[in-house]
Amino acid sequence: FPDLDSFLEQYGSIKSKERIDEMHDVIRPYILRRLKEDVEKSVPPKEETLIEVELTLQQKQYYRALYEKNVAFLQKNKKKALDGPSLNNLAMQLRKCCNHLFLLNGVEEEIRKQKESK
Repeated sequence: FPDLDSFLEQYGSIKSKERIDEMHDVIRPYILRRLKEDVEKSVPPKEETLIEVELTLQQKQYYRALYEKNVAFLQKNKKKALDGPSLNNLAMQLRKCCNHLFLLNGVEEEIRKQKESK
């Protein structure tokens, strides 16, 4: 296209799929679109290794409390409900508990207080 005005005149208000396909056909020679595996042949295929590890005792306690929605356990020694883990997205909270217990709101402070009091 010689200028922006001629492009906008032809494709400025596209309302149909046929016009979009037509525009794609026109600009396809000017767009470089390649996939990584087509370009770099030395990249090995992705490999996934699963390592099963048992949860710690505290993780098991919090996991069970989250799963059973045991608010009394989750909110013990908390001033506000926001200080503890949320029960809105249970799957995400359980995932956080399995990855690292301190990802849950208020758990790190609770555990540190318990260790200091011993």
